[in-house]
Amino acid sequence: MKNKILHVASTLLFSFNQWIQVILITRLIGLYEMGLFSYFLAIVAPLVLFSRFSFSDLVPTQRKYSYGYTIFARFRGILNYVFLLSMAGFALVMDFKPYEMACLMLFSLFKFYETKEEFIYTENIAEANIRFLAHSKIIKSVVTIVCFTLAVVFTRSLMAAIISLLAAQVLVYYSYDRRFTSYDHHMAKLFGRMHFKHIFWLGIGLSLVGLLSSLNANVPRYFIEHYHSVEDLGIYATIMYFAAIASNIVITVNQSYIAELAQAARQSFRKFYGEFFRMMGIYLAAIVLGNAVLILYGNDILVFVYGEAFHGHQTDMVLLGVFISLIVFEKSFEMALNVFNLYNIQVTLQTVNLILTVALSALLIVPYGIRGGFIVAVITAAAIVLSQVSTLLLTRKY
Repeated sequence: MKNKILHVASTLLFSFNQWIQVILITRLIGLYEMGLFSYFLAIVAPLVLFSRFSFSDLVPTQRKYSYGYTIFARFRGILNYVFLLSMAGFALVMDFKPYEMACLMLFSLFKFYETKEEFIYTENIAEANIRFLAHSKIIKSVVTIVCFTLAVVFTRSLMAAIISLLAAQVLVYYSYDRRFTSYDHHMAKLFGRMHFKHIFWLGIGLSLVGLLSSLNANVPRYFIEHYHSVEDLGIYATIMYFAAIASNIVITVNQSYIAELAQAARQSFRKFYGEFFRMMGIYLAAIVLGNAVLILYGNDILVFVYGEAFHGHQTDMVLLGVFISLIVFEKSFEMALNVFNLYNIQVTLQTVNLILTVALSALLIVPYGIRGGFIVAVITAAAIVLSQVSTLLLTRKY
């Protein structure tokens, strides 16, 4: 339990680190650069999640193959290089200035190394070595905060800020994280087409879920950037970052428990849900408290942290609270579906939701901008939660 608490605390520090990045870019570089930074993330995120094949959920819960971690790591490595090559091609065809193109490629390289680190996290999640995850996130948070702050304060440059993220990631990966992997170079030479085929078909459903889920989150950003402005995207993304913090915490807690919940599910359906609903009770208490704060002080928090440009978004903060509540449930029910190996059905749920997201974005974001973006987020999150609950109820006998 101490290690799990430490893991959650490390995630809070990691989220604070990311929040500091948002604040520094907004305050010291500008809203346009914040919008550009968010746009890079919106472009990269779907491909990153696809290339990761959701191994942090798949590896601890899959029951079909007895492959060691090295085989999964080889598969991940191939897709990670495919991701980097895809981003290079994407940068060339997009209507970016040379400076913006360089920033996007540096950001993609940062995500490349972050994905390499994420597989080491996957190994340790599967082995319930939560202590390592906590220590790694703490070290990376401290190193990143120092590097990023120095880069932004002294250069006021988005490129320098992204380079600092890459430098911190590479430093922690090579100096600390790699000591906690079981990668076997001899076993890696045995990896072949059969292994690739087996893992691909095993995980493609969950990978598509990650891709579609990311697109659902980012389609409103594409609409805001295209039909309004990069500055509006900066405001939307900055406010929405509170949801990213909540999502990081929920995912971290779920990662701490997923191996145990998978074991409980193998014993009995009743035991799994006993543990699952105890966890949900804690989430519910946090949701009530968080929404009360946003309703009472939401606009004041925005103006105090980000400046007067964010005045007048109280309604958006209330909508944000509703969205965060739904995200907590969505990530938790998604974990439950993964524990029962219900990967492929989630592809259908997310595909339908993506169609809904695009339609609602056209109807609401084009005329209403940022406010429309938050309404779309709430409606689509509610739709996916309802579909997840329905799936779990219909598959109780599983």
